[in-house]
Amino acid sequence: MRDSPSARLLPLPPGSWDGTTREFAMTSIRRKLLLTLLGALLAAGFTTAAATFFSAQAEFNEFLDTHLKETAESLGESVRNSAFPINPSPHMTIVGDAESYQIVIQVYDSATNSVWHREGSPSLPLPEGPGFGLEQVDGKSWRTYAVAAGPLIITVGQDTAVRTNLAATAAFRVLQPLCLLLPFIAIAVWIVVGEGLAPLERTARSVARRSPTSLTPISTKGLPSELLGLVSAINQLLERLEQSLSAQQRFASDAAHELRTPLTALKLQVQLAQRAKTPEAREKCFVRLNEGINRATRLVQQLLTLARLDPDASKKPMSTLRLEAIAQSVTEDMQPIAAQKNITVEARTEPAHLDGMEDAVRLMVANLTDNAIRYTPEGGRIEIRTHSEGDRSVIEVCDNGPGINPEERQRVFDRFYRALGTKTSGTGLGLAIVKRIVDIHHGRITIEDGLEGRGTTFRIDFPTLGASSPDNA
Repeated sequence: MRDSPSARLLPLPPGSWDGTTREFAMTSIRRKLLLTLLGALLAAGFTTAAATFFSAQAEFNEFLDTHLKETAESLGESVRNSAFPINPSPHMTIVGDAESYQIVIQVYDSATNSVWHREGSPSLPLPEGPGFGLEQVDGKSWRTYAVAAGPLIITVGQDTAVRTNLAATAAFRVLQPLCLLLPFIAIAVWIVVGEGLAPLERTARSVARRSPTSLTPISTKGLPSELLGLVSAINQLLERLEQSLSAQQRFASDAAHELRTPLTALKLQVQLAQRAKTPEAREKCFVRLNEGINRATRLVQQLLTLARLDPDASKKPMSTLRLEAIAQSVTEDMQPIAAQKNITVEARTEPAHLDGMEDAVRLMVANLTDNAIRYTPEGGRIEIRTHSEGDRSVIEVCDNGPGINPEERQRVFDRFYRALGTKTSGTGLGLAIVKRIVDIHHGRITIEDGLEGRGTTFRIDFPTLGASSPDNA
């Protein structure tokens, strides 16, 4: 049983290929190109024919006017040189009077007030004077030329429609070859357009056959340059999509793994509090439970912050920032926290500018400073520095803590990674967030030795202006 029209309009399952839709799309493109090209050819042909018509009409007018004049003057000269008065004969033949020109000759004798013209030819009005004229006879326009020969007035006339027909014939001869070739041109265009669209058809079939999870690049082998740009753009989009999906999958996996531990610890603390036999033991469990909740809350906040730093964050609006002002602000915010460990936090700043997102840059500096406070022992010192180096703006967070081993300096930016041997609690996400913010602003981050030859310095340099531009990446 044949499918009904409504059945053919149902959406296709992923990966299927509707041949009817494909053929309709191909035909539509072919038809549009075919009609456009044929229309352009016809327009050019008719324009050329019109130009030929007016040009030929002007040339025929000039030529036939000359012919009328020569015919009339030749007859007049013959009459003047004749020893006898002219006695026209009904069978008189004029040399040069071509039948296709349809010339009418009329002779008026003023002495006898009589008019002679060929039988069946129209009677032309008497001219007002010698020379060219335009007369209306029986609703038709006639071009005339008159000359006087003694008592005779010789008038030679021609229907202007003859001239128009001659010019139209010339124009048609120009247009005729194009009209004859038009079907062959249409067939050739149909075939050529079909061949040209074949790579598009093959590419469409290749995409339609893919599974929804396939993000491998589309083959560009044998594609024309017009289609190559589109397929390359799609491949770039697939690459970015694959990176985004991989990042989301990795993030979800890591987040689930990291949340499992603090949630399990919270559950155990609740169970211990329920089984506690003395108020002191129960209070101790509640203190540990509160600490666990704070750690879990911090982890969730860090995860949300990292999730908000999406791959397209660099395309968000940027503003010109003063890094020295941000460094001073973060220093003031962190001093009360550092004072709990008797750590000194100072800002040593010089003017430095950056095009970026203020909240993200402030979070970056705050994370680095908080990281330094947590790892620097009591009585330590932390400095936040800003300055410019050529066309780069630099911000540094330095401490005199235990430092980071050179072999671990690249890994500390990985999510949930914590250096071996550290006794300080943390989520392992702070430096990952810092690295993401640096990448968004197309900066560079390096780890060097800290204050007094020990500890750690996180050095970040950005393009002074236009940090959001991909050209600066």
